[in-house]
Amino acid sequence: MRWAEINIITTEEAADLAANIMIEEGCGGVAITGPHIRAAESPDVIHSNNIPGQTRLTGYIPVGDELEGKLDAIAVRFRGLAETGVDIGRGEIAIKLVEDKDWASAWRSFFKPVRIGKVLICPSWEKPNAEPSDLVVRIDPGMAFGTGNHPTTKLCLAAIQKHLRKGDKVLDVGTGSGILAIAAAKLGAKHITATEIEQMAVEAAYRNFRRNRVDHKISLHHTDSPLGLADDIDFAVANITADPIIKMRDAFRESIRCDGLLVISGIVTERANEVAEKISEVGFKQVEAATDDDWVVVIFRREA
Repeated sequence: MRWAEINIITTEEAADLAANIMIEEGCGGVAITGPHIRAAESPDVIHSNNIPGQTRLTGYIPVGDELEGKLDAIAVRFRGLAETGVDIGRGEIAIKLVEDKDWASAWRSFFKPVRIGKVLICPSWEKPNAEPSDLVVRIDPGMAFGTGNHPTTKLCLAAIQKHLRKGDKVLDVGTGSGILAIAAAKLGAKHITATEIEQMAVEAAYRNFRRNRVDHKISLHHTDSPLGLADDIDFAVANITADPIIKMRDAFRESIRCDGLLVISGIVTERANEVAEKISEVGFKQVEAATDDDWVVVIFRREA
């Protein structure tokens, strides 16, 4: 398979907004590097960046019939940020086609171990430098979103560690690489129902579940909605984007038990109030929120 590698040069101010656009238009994940920039043609070499605030975003989309439309949408939406007053700096967009082996080499150069609380996320090809009390999650994301480096993943992992109780029944909507479901399993969840819309992500998640020896605790579904898959859920997490979260609000209500928790992220701060209001309309009460850069996680409790 061939991939389109998309590189955007922009400011730190615009980086998270641009990354969200890339993810919404089909990038399974986005690597953000700066002020030292990894050259696209030599991703293992770090180059000094002499332009203050310059940041590189790198993402990949599989080559297919919809590629041109997705690339056009990324360009239009990214450059449209300037019309809203966001400084996009140079605003350069570069695209090149790469083969599977080239993509794998490039993506691995971005993925390094990361610690969130007592959870240590480690690439499957590296030996973790773990403490005895660490919960090690070994991940090979493939083209799926979820390496632990994105603010929304960190926010969700922090929420899971704070609020998940041993024996909980968990729903993970948009599991991506499976990172949140694996963490939940290792933190003591009784069973996790995981959903994912992208076939490549389903395959990556399944491999990661087996790699971490938690596949017996997780049922994985290739679907765009959790409706009808599980009920009496104690703890649900959806780290996707604003619009799908709003569309799934009734499915969340049907799936989560009274007094159960719903954790949502993948939302930029500008849309947090809008999404929170929509979720509250179907019987959820906001109990907590946290931010990291331009991203937010909101935690709700389902009321009667």
